[in-house]
Amino acid sequence: MLLQFLLLLTEVQSISLKFKIPPGQQQCIKDNVSQNTLIYGQYESSTLLYTFTLSIVNQQEMENIIAEYSSQVVQQFHHVMQESGEISMCFEVDDYSEIATINLFYESGAEIYDQDQLAKKQHVLNINETLQQMEQLQQEISREQLLIVDREHKRKISFVDIQSKIIGFAGITFGLLIIVAACQVIYVRRYVVYKKLA
Repeated sequence: MLLQFLLLLTEVQSISLKFKIPPGQQQCIKDNVSQNTLIYGQYESSTLLYTFTLSIVNQQEMENIIAEYSSQVVQQFHHVMQESGEISMCFEVDDYSEIATINLFYESGAEIYDQDQLAKKQHVLNINETLQQMEQLQQEISREQLLIVDREHKRKISFVDIQSKIIGFAGITFGLLIIVAACQVIYVRRYVVYKKLA
């Protein structure tokens, strides 16, 4: 008996299904997917006596088998649609198997991450090298900032010293002026007294 699940999905969609398949039977899950859309899935089977087929029927009704797996407890699959069409995920259980339990997770949508585009080792190494250079540059900038802060601190200390010296010099000058003024007052008084006596 052929059981079909027709999935009419738009944008990013995901489903999780759990179903049983008797020996010698087939069960298919179908979905209409647009062009340049990534499909991704993972399934787990309770038996090794099965065959999984991922196929696509395009708009010209031509079927193309993308992947075929068997004898795997857990398996992943993914594919980027080159043109719009209907995908079919079919599980067929061998006649000599027990009843198979299938756990299927499936996603489709343009925003799903394409595992074919995962960063390669060289790309990762280049990124690590760039990050190291940026870290060194950041350390150099931090050292420059510390030097600038230290120079500003020294300038402030020097300015405070100069200001203290100026205040001290002004105080001494003011004191001398007071002494000179007092001497002049004393001299004038004595001069007036002397004139009176004369």
